[in-house]
Amino acid sequence: MSATEKQKQIIDAITVIAQEEAKKARGPKVEVGVVVQDPTGYQCIVRIQNTEKTCILPEHLHAWISKDDIVLVTDTNGTGANLVVTGSTGSTRDQTLVVNNENTQRLEGGVTKFAKTDGTLSDESIVLE
Repeated sequence: MSATEKQKQIIDAITVIAQEEAKKARGPKVEVGVVVQDPTGYQCIVRIQNTEKTCILPEHLHAWISKDDIVLVTDTNGTGANLVVTGSTGSTRDQTLVVNNENTQRLEGGVTKFAKTDGTLSDESIVLE
């Protein structure tokens, strides 16, 4: 066996070891899903790749996330044991309202559901007069 062949075998062995170690490494992973029911407190059920998963909904998102919202879910340690809703990218609902600031040319807010007088959220049509 030539020196070049031995070097290639060593490189191949190192590559195999590195690939196996990389498979074991875990870290945060972000996935996109759809909220399947209105959240209850800190609990939010999200469908990710056709599987319903129970996620933590941080307090600052309680008023923003509701059924049918498209959300970002972070798997904080890469094992699926700690899933946290970290944001929303929109909604699958047809009725939404987006607020545009013409001075800054930026979208600055939006509404995907409205609260009725009894406090329940509604998907009724949005009418601006």
